[in-house]
Amino acid sequence: MSSTPETSVGQDAAAATEPTWVLLVAPQPDLARGRWTVALGVVTFVSGAFLIVMFVSLAQGGSAAPWGPINDALSAGGNVILAALVPYLSRGAARTRGSRAFVRVVGAATLAAAASGLLLVAGVLPFEPSTAISMVTIVLQCAWMIWLNLAWLREGRIPRRISRFGMAFGVGLLAGIALVGGSLLLPWGSWAANALLIPGVVLGAGMWIVWPLWFVLLGRHLSRTAER
Repeated sequence: MSSTPETSVGQDAAAATEPTWVLLVAPQPDLARGRWTVALGVVTFVSGAFLIVMFVSLAQGGSAAPWGPINDALSAGGNVILAALVPYLSRGAARTRGSRAFVRVVGAATLAAAASGLLLVAGVLPFEPSTAISMVTIVLQCAWMIWLNLAWLREGRIPRRISRFGMAFGVGLLAGIALVGGSLLLPWGSWAANALLIPGVVLGAGMWIVWPLWFVLLGRHLSRTAER
């Protein structure tokens, strides 16, 4: 009769000594990393603003310089920050060998995109391969955000508005990229191509503009929780 309580006590003691972060999907609150996440949102927003200015300049017959190189440099800096945050944000959700490998791929691709952006600014890497690397990385980052926010949504420790926003962004931007890519397979300027291109550009651009807000909301949540 005494063996049952002893077994129960042993199990409780083992559970009590197990690290909390192993059991939780959401990242542990961290003031410094929360602030870095907010900083990433700010850098991403400013980078996107310079990209918009570049397109406006080109539309008016101007040059991409200096707006394009500034955007590339800021994007590279943002990717460096994101690559450092990916393991921290993903640690609790990556519980299988496949998911851990996926997280490593996303982090490596993000660093590769940062390097390609800096090489583009330096004039070492041409525009086409640098853009290709960036597009592949963006697709991987969107897939990562969908996977991560879905895991957070199931657990519920991250505010649902943040998780839903992250999932909506990932799905929306992937849909925009798919629509634009599909339009390129059709005759340029045809009604069918425009039927895919126009909504694809509008959707993709809209998601790109609001992307930084997700980092700001998440970073503020992590910082505030850490301060409690």
